[in-house]
Amino acid sequence: AEACGALKNVFALGCGFVDGLEYGSNTKASLLRVGLHEMKEFCRLFFNDVESNTFTESCGVADLITTCYGGRNRRCAEEFSLRRIEVGLGSVEENYCENLWQDIEFELLKGQKLQGTHTVRGVFSALKEK
Repeated sequence: AEACGALKNVFALGCGFVDGLEYGSNTKASLLRVGLHEMKEFCRLFFNDVESNTFTESCGVADLITTCYGGRNRRCAEEFSLRRIEVGLGSVEENYCENLWQDIEFELLKGQKLQGTHTVRGVFSALKEK
């Protein structure tokens, strides 16, 4: 259940990018479907006694949907997309994106922290070691 709570933030970032780029509700729905599947696979890879019904409970699909439609990670990723579009989607100077995430976190979250960007790094490291 705890892993689902962290992983949902990764997919919320994706949904924010979808919203910022105006790819539409079908793309977002597809991301949610794939996201739930990937959450299951990740948890099964790292945790032996994961029960399938975990993903249909509040900590699974319900939390994923809520976060991907209204969570802070989604909002910040949408804003990130919009600002990247403003400067062009080509290459940017080193540290631009990291600084942009910090600026958005400060402006939009007013002291709360953005979890999805850190979770992505952790998930990547865990999968790389596996």
